[in-house]
Amino acid sequence: MSAYVAAAASSGGNQQSPAALAPQPLANNGVLPESTGVGIGSVSKWDEPYFDDTTPHNVTALVGKSAYLSCRVKNLGNKTVSWIRHRDIHILTVGSYTYTSDQRFQATHHKNTDDWTLQIKWAQKRDAGIYECQISTQPVRSYFVTLSVVVPTATIIGGPDLHVDKGSTINLTCAVKYSPEPPAYIFWYHHDEVISYDSSRGGVSVITEKGDVTTSHLLIQNADLDDSGKYSCSPSNADVASVRVHVLNVRAVLSGEHPEAMQTGTAPFSRGNPPWRLLMAGFASVLVSWVLLVRWQIMNGRFSPSSSSTVDSPVWIGPSTRSSNRLSSHRSSSATAARHRKLRNTAIDNTCPIECRCRRR
Repeated sequence: MSAYVAAAASSGGNQQSPAALAPQPLANNGVLPESTGVGIGSVSKWDEPYFDDTTPHNVTALVGKSAYLSCRVKNLGNKTVSWIRHRDIHILTVGSYTYTSDQRFQATHHKNTDDWTLQIKWAQKRDAGIYECQISTQPVRSYFVTLSVVVPTATIIGGPDLHVDKGSTINLTCAVKYSPEPPAYIFWYHHDEVISYDSSRGGVSVITEKGDVTTSHLLIQNADLDDSGKYSCSPSNADVASVRVHVLNVRAVLSGEHPEAMQTGTAPFSRGNPPWRLLMAGFASVLVSWVLLVRWQIMNGRFSPSSSSTVDSPVWIGPSTRSSNRLSSHRSSSATAARHRKLRNTAIDNTCPIECRCRRR
């Protein structure tokens, strides 16, 4: 504690010297010396200063807002309360006096509750850490408070791009995390314009659920191509989160009924729009794969024309069918060879003289 007092004494001025605020050792078995001017006899352990453990040990503050760290001291008597930052072992306050050049720190004593509160204005992330509330007893008594400085973040689930079919419902969910308290409000924007829930379009509603993680659901029924574009969620205590929605008129394009859906502009099927290119590329890939598969099956004898159909169409031949066909083909080949031999012998008989035939026999 002497090092702390020496550091605080260097601030000088007309303030009370920290040396006078340093803890005074008890003598004569706990009897205060008469020089203190306190008209009290012996001091029991129940009369010594102590901390009220009901005050929180963990405090969370928003970046840019004020943070309040408190310790409650009972039976303080003539002792003093100091706040010390553990990050650099720096004395911030002694009693109601501030011993730092950073004017964001200020100590306040609430006499009716015995609270000693350290206020940190415009809290920054670097202010996070352990702070010690110390009583100038021998030995010193300490109460530690951990400060967390958080930056609330907003995210739209499923981003950065969402694709929905025309006529369906657009459901956007904005989640606000790392906020010690729910945001006061959450605004939704479409193309940087605030969404009006009572507009002539109709079918637009918002459902907000507050808690440790606050969620806001934007519902747009019967989605149309004009509903495509950028949507933003703007909470009162967090940065803006955005997502881009693409309303796809898939059925109209595939059927060819509405070629105007492929025009350039904000339509989702413009040439520069990745979903359209992916859709066509996927369709072409499936078509090419099917053609190659049919060709491979034909080359390997897995397709044969159907005799019962007037139109040449591929007919699947299974493994058992192929085995039967091979046996039938073998029998047919044997019968054909026998017929060829018989015809040849007949031709020879007709052209050969009688003696040749007799000799051959």
